[in-house]
Amino acid sequence: MLARIKIIDTPHGELETPCFFPVYHLNKRGTGSCPKYWNEIPEQNTMLINANGLKESDNFKKVMRIGLENHFKFRGIFFVDSGGLQTRLYNVKLDPIEILRIQERIGADIASTLDAPVLQEDNISAQMHADSIRTTTQNALVCLKNREREDMRLYAVIHGNEIKVMKNMVDYLKRKGDFDGFAIGGLIFKRSNHRNLIDLIIAIRKSIGDKPLHVFGLGGPSMIPLLTYIGVDSFDSSSFMSAGSNRVYFSSEHGSIEFREMEKVSILPCVCPVCGQNSFDQVRSQRKLIGMHNLWMIALEIRKLKMHIQEQDLESYLEYRFTNNPQIKIAYQYAKGKVRGYL
Repeated sequence: MLARIKIIDTPHGELETPCFFPVYHLNKRGTGSCPKYWNEIPEQNTMLINANGLKESDNFKKVMRIGLENHFKFRGIFFVDSGGLQTRLYNVKLDPIEILRIQERIGADIASTLDAPVLQEDNISAQMHADSIRTTTQNALVCLKNREREDMRLYAVIHGNEIKVMKNMVDYLKRKGDFDGFAIGGLIFKRSNHRNLIDLIIAIRKSIGDKPLHVFGLGGPSMIPLLTYIGVDSFDSSSFMSAGSNRVYFSSEHGSIEFREMEKVSILPCVCPVCGQNSFDQVRSQRKLIGMHNLWMIALEIRKLKMHIQEQDLESYLEYRFTNNPQIKIAYQYAKGKVRGYL
């Protein structure tokens, strides 16, 4: 079985995987619209921040001076993403060492190297694909060579639209340097092709050995159990809040439900603090309340996964967990065949 519980040492303490990093999107003021979940969910002591997003905010100089912990008044574990996706989507020019210095100065516990993302439409034989792979690889090695904070965990980001290319990328990076972990980017664009996603992640999981593996952008209530099963250690997403904006309610039994599907009921099927202290209409009308409930459901899911990994009955749990999600159940059955070696 590829699923595991792993302890990662960070400057702010031990991080136990599998774990989820809520994405804290910063607005122009640098405050963001995400609720202060760390005051409500004690075990959710993680956050993912975009370094380039912070750089563009009004609070950038302040955070550079006092650090993330003092800015958010949150003693947790910070994963600071480089913001590489902006280089491709919005043609933003970023410097890998400049981003690295930001990550180090603001107090990142885990930082990812600046990547040049590969998108789904990039043909593997085209120059764009080759240039992105080359730039991402070079940036990773430049960051490793110029790292000043040895206590900050540095994850090399990898990209690609072909498994062989990505495995070669991992092998090259392993020969040239000793990274603390690896992170796969661009999978959010590939999430609908479950078989390809599973094949790719399992191949990378086996290529990196015992190193931690992070996957960017895939952290929905049904994707987390599947990713954990195939060996992903950590994941991030802002889906808990974006789902709240779309009035989508995460369920521990059904994955996610739109509020319009619950029109015939007036009682919420949950006893988390949000649902226990607010009425059906109150939760439905406030995106932050839905977002907080959704994050409680993710925290619950992580706890269940850890418990079943410890009890060595994760497969039995996932058979039950995906009963009401036929597409993910088919994907899980395929993943099980790959993990057991008969596919």
